[in-house]
Amino acid sequence: MPKKIGLIAEDDSDIEVIIEILKKYLLNNDFSTRKFVGNGCGKLRTKCGSWAENLFKSGCDYVFIFHDLDRNHEKELRGKIEAKVCPIKNPNSLVVIPKEELEAWLLSDSTALKNAFKLDKEPKPIANCENIQSPKEHLRDLIYKLNKKRYLNTVHNKKIASEISLDNLRRCRSYASFDSFLIQRVCP
Repeated sequence: MPKKIGLIAEDDSDIEVIIEILKKYLLNNDFSTRKFVGNGCGKLRTKCGSWAENLFKSGCDYVFIFHDLDRNHEKELRGKIEAKVCPIKNPNSLVVIPKEELEAWLLSDSTALKNAFKLDKEPKPIANCENIQSPKEHLRDLIYKLNKKRYLNTVHNKKIASEISLDNLRRCRSYASFDSFLIQRVCP
């Protein structure tokens, strides 16, 4: 029976990235998704509790809440979101906080970047992509510098995510909890 997965994220491009990542763990016909999009972090933080509740009530087996760290303190941000979602009441929920921005994960795989943008040569691998300030802007500048191509997160993030390898994603510390949850609970 297909798993129903609820996703809460800041924007639609984040949802698309998460779905592409889920496809690396589950076959397309093994899961379906429902979503809520905050169109920014403020609304997401305010509404995530009621959205998670709605997703569980609508039959979702799992709910994942994605919020970029940006310049926030991780423990504080996680506490605020978990207070609304209540993982004790909803043990099949998980708050995932990519360091800085979700695009840092996309920077982890230079081969994925080469393939997604059909670049002539592979970008130099980044040892610790989570240390990049403003990963979205870094990605934009990198792609333009390499091939004078314009990067649009709303178009290209999904393409990069479809090419990205789990091994490279696993180099990102902020990805670990999501990876573990998926392996241990969603697709053991």
